Amino acid sequence: MLRQMREWFSYLKWLLVVIVFMFIWWAFASWGGGTSSRRPTATWAARVNGEEIPVARFQSYARQIDSTYQAILGEQYAQQRAFLKIGQRAINDLVEQELVYQEAMRQGITVTPREVTEAITRDPRLQENGQFIGLARYRSLFREDRLSLADFEEQIRHDLVIEKLRSLVEDAVTVSDPEVEQEFLKRNQKSTVEYVIISPDRLRRPGGPSEAEVARYYEEHKDRYSKGEGRSGVYVLFSPADLAATRTVSDDEVRAAYERDRNVRYTVPDQRRASHILFKVAAGADAASVGKIEGKARDVLRRAKAGEDFAALARKYSEDTGSAKNGGDLNFFGRKQMVPEFEAAAFALPIGGVSDLVRTSFGFHIIKVTETRAGRTVPFEEVRDALREELKSERARGEIVKRSADFARAAAGGKLEAVARSQGLPVRQTGTVHEGEALPDLAASQPVVARMLS
Repeated sequence: MLRQMREWFSYLKWLLVVIVFMFIWWAFASWGGGTSSRRPTATWAARVNGEEIPVARFQSYARQIDSTYQAILGEQYAQQRAFLKIGQRAINDLVEQELVYQEAMRQGITVTPREVTEAITRDPRLQENGQFIGLARYRSLFREDRLSLADFEEQIRHDLVIEKLRSLVEDAVTVSDPEVEQEFLKRNQKSTVEYVIISPDRLRRPGGPSEAEVARYYEEHKDRYSKGEGRSGVYVLFSPADLAATRTVSDDEVRAAYERDRNVRYTVPDQRRASHILFKVAAGADAASVGKIEGKARDVLRRAKAGEDFAALARKYSEDTGSAKNGGDLNFFGRKQMVPEFEAAAFALPIGGVSDLVRTSFGFHIIKVTETRAGRTVPFEEVRDALREELKSERARGEIVKRSADFARAAAGGKLEAVARSQGLPVRQTGTVHEGEALPDLAASQPVVARMLS
């Protein structure tokens, strides 16, 4: 799957160029994109594989970009505004995000309501003094805003799904520009090579090189053995995890946190688990081609409804390569996680039921529901211990930020060791580090090393 997604990402930017010109059918005068007077009642800014990007979402995102440029450019913003093409930048970004989101859906990537809630409570825009502003204030923010509460939370879920897919591909696989060029040449460049194979044993000199030869070679090739400038130092580590372990949270506080977030965080909607067999239909396919694909799909549908092994049929015929190898299994999903036609069919089927052909923007689907999960509220007892630890960590993080900032101010001017001793804090040695390295006892410390070297 990683190979498939890596190749998909490699041509995504070129695909976007085509899609953007297909789907940007109007521009917005507010951000230098032209006039919108031709379609005053339009509700969408672009369509990507049948999925609409609402005008409200476009406008909200464009305003964010506009505000960012104003903050960066300051007084020069008015002069540069016409050249920034905010509207075009916004629609490009949103189309790219929608493409990535659709691919994540095809790969079966989902997020839970708890992950959405955690993202919202961690959002700096919704915090005050390091703490979430509370459910009541949070809801009140959307009463007079153009963006509804439901739309905001759906966008958070949308962004989390995209981030999961990007993390899966980008964090696990690093592809450099030379590697991309090499792969391109490997696939497209043809060569005729004449070669001779010579065994190293026949050329190796008995006894090997002398010490003098080794020293001379080293002097002539010192650049190969240089790590660049290295530095060493001392530091004090403020660990939220260590501090959290020393904190206590009462049962009443845990219960209050649960009650506060119960409806948003601990209420799980009903879900379906389904498998599908996909027969892809290319965008713009003619009627004859569509009819041929539909005929093939109906033949497989007849076999599925006759009781033939659905998983075996999916592995053999489904063109959704991400799920086909798993017998078409898409795992559990809730409402608004699939395209509308697919969702409607899946939620209308009983367990074990097989749908008729379902046409979506991707093609023809045969759907079989394998499990259901009724919506429920997660009991307090199930989350009590985890919620207690979470509250301890939240309090520790806020305290750590304050303590480390106070320490940094007190230690300014080379007084780190003295201030650490006065506060009873251990001082740690970095050892010698070079660019790109981490501290020996702190894996995620490359930013610290980079700051030392700067």
